[in-house]
Amino acid sequence: MHFEIMNAGKVKLCASLCMWLGIVTWIGNVKLHLWSIFVQQSTERDVVFSVLNEQVNFSKRHAPENAGLRDGKTFNIRSPVIRNNVIEHRVFWSAWLDSLSTRVFGVEHERKWREQVRDARVVVLEAGCGRPTNRLATFADGTRACVRYGIDADQVLGETLSYYLAELLGISNLPPLALSKLNLSSEQWASVRGNIEASEWSPNAIVSLTEFIPNVTGVFIPLHLRKQQGGGLQLSAETISNMTVTYLVELMQWSDLIIFDYLTANFDRIVSHIFSLQWDARVMERTTNNLLKTINGHLLFIDNEAGLVHGYRVLDLWERYHRLLLSSSCIFRRSTVRRISEMKRSGNSAKLLYELYRAREPLARELSSLSEEHALTLQYRIDVVYKHIKQCTEIM
Repeated sequence: MHFEIMNAGKVKLCASLCMWLGIVTWIGNVKLHLWSIFVQQSTERDVVFSVLNEQVNFSKRHAPENAGLRDGKTFNIRSPVIRNNVIEHRVFWSAWLDSLSTRVFGVEHERKWREQVRDARVVVLEAGCGRPTNRLATFADGTRACVRYGIDADQVLGETLSYYLAELLGISNLPPLALSKLNLSSEQWASVRGNIEASEWSPNAIVSLTEFIPNVTGVFIPLHLRKQQGGGLQLSAETISNMTVTYLVELMQWSDLIIFDYLTANFDRIVSHIFSLQWDARVMERTTNNLLKTINGHLLFIDNEAGLVHGYRVLDLWERYHRLLLSSSCIFRRSTVRRISEMKRSGNSAKLLYELYRAREPLARELSSLSEEHALTLQYRIDVVYKHIKQCTEIM
């Protein structure tokens, strides 16, 4: 009897020890889990800010085999790793997705095109390319280009500087551009002298030539951007699961366009749509001004005559809508953020722009550049974009 009582006591003691051991283990696991979450969040914040300050270099991370695609068209979002194949650290388009987006116009193609058209003989000059003051030119070899005369020289300057600002930002969505002088006795313009005089263009005026891209279509503002209303572009697993890779690559180009249009204060594209919402509730359902899409899905940021110069001159009328547009996106291409960071640190973005513009354009001295006031405006807007990106990393 005494032996049985002792055995029962041992059993109870063992049971108590096992129970306490289980409780201690559970508490330890919970602490470990909470600590891992804290470390993960801290690491992500550190990585994001390191990217903004360019203190680290990211190696490209490729998607796993099959890239999480369903039928080669859409993402299968059931696996939690798939979202990381699209967005990294909550605010960057992934390196894998970025690798699917090639340059719209190659650097070598742009260089050759500029050299070719600067002296090429124009044989046909006809209506086309947007504004009534613009013309579509055909050269002797069949190449075609949009000739932008502009209402005044500032529009040609705005078009040109916008192009070179895009190059500084690493944005390749603007067709190649070159400047030319309307010397009516030159071999380049002599064949179309009558057309130029009929258009009442001033002799020796400087015009911009941009490559004409055929087989393009209009572009609608993405539904996800229309619905944000300043809340920031946030893609959930559910929304990504319904998007094709092609659509995501297009959204990535839109994130560049939003930054570009804010920096140039170009009101003649998306901002004009936002402005028109006051009296036209369906304006967002129509194609976007001065934006086209190629058969390969590349967006073309065309007709940037309102950028930088004229856009800066009328900022008081449009700034509210520029800010709304900028706040509509909180996901960025990492390479664009890196360029913004560089220009922020330089403190003199206008000088960088002028140096590039002068190196590429023989007529830069004649056409002039940004005024001192507009140079300060550009730097201020670079700083605003940098601050917006940093705020997005904190919010997300």
